[in-house]
Amino acid sequence: MLLFVVLLWGINVVMLKYLTGFFPPLALAPIRLSLATALLFPVVLYKQGFVIPTAASFLSILGVATFSIYLHQITLSWGISQTSSTHASLILGLNPLLTTVLASYLMKERFSAAKALGILLGFSGVALVVSGGSTAASTLIGDAVMLVATVTFALGSLFVKRSTANLSPLIVTAYSHGLASLGLLVTGGLVNTDWHYPGAFEPLPILVLLFSSFVNTALGALWWNTGIQQVGAATASLFLNATPVFGVFAAALFLGESLNWSHFAALLLVITGVSFGTGLIGAKR
Repeated sequence: MLLFVVLLWGINVVMLKYLTGFFPPLALAPIRLSLATALLFPVVLYKQGFVIPTAASFLSILGVATFSIYLHQITLSWGISQTSSTHASLILGLNPLLTTVLASYLMKERFSAAKALGILLGFSGVALVVSGGSTAASTLIGDAVMLVATVTFALGSLFVKRSTANLSPLIVTAYSHGLASLGLLVTGGLVNTDWHYPGAFEPLPILVLLFSSFVNTALGALWWNTGIQQVGAATASLFLNATPVFGVFAAALFLGESLNWSHFAALLLVITGVSFGTGLIGAKR
């Protein structure tokens, strides 16, 4: 399930890059999140009814909404508009490093030598590409914003683990998306003069927007939060090393972005890293 989610998210980076040609970053984020919320809330009401969380659980959900969604979506949409999909995908591969370190210190999750090796290899792959500097499609500012997006998601993952200890992943996902979408709509209303560019309502952009919102964002978040509940934030984050694998090749396939030896070397490093970190390599049989 986690591997399927990172497949969706790797492709989603390319979709967002495409959509920034039709929507400003601070319009794209609230539109996508509002659509995702519109799908999640009827599902949670049908399956579990209206649940009122305790004060402690609400604060954890608010942490998910603030870091994993509100701040992450703003910086993600902005960063992707300023850099290439290839760089964006690979920088997001830093998430396991940040999540695992934070989880080990703040959530007392086990930090094994295999996880450390997996993080090191994955980080090396990301550093290899980013150190190559900017290209026509990427900028250092865009890369920096993508790094902030990665940090906010890592922090939010810890709140997901805490909130799903007492509530179902479905409730946490729906409520956090509802809170975040309200914040994003207010922010978008204060910032945007235009909410779309010419061609935004043609069939293909609308189709991509709906798929990104309903499948990649809403269902992807639900499945991801379920995974964190079952295996922990640190272990789940290791699967994010596979996001660049899908994202880089999707960028080359759909957007025509060029690949060079450093991209292939980086992909080899992150594949090896996630294999060590998740026990596919080196696990006792």
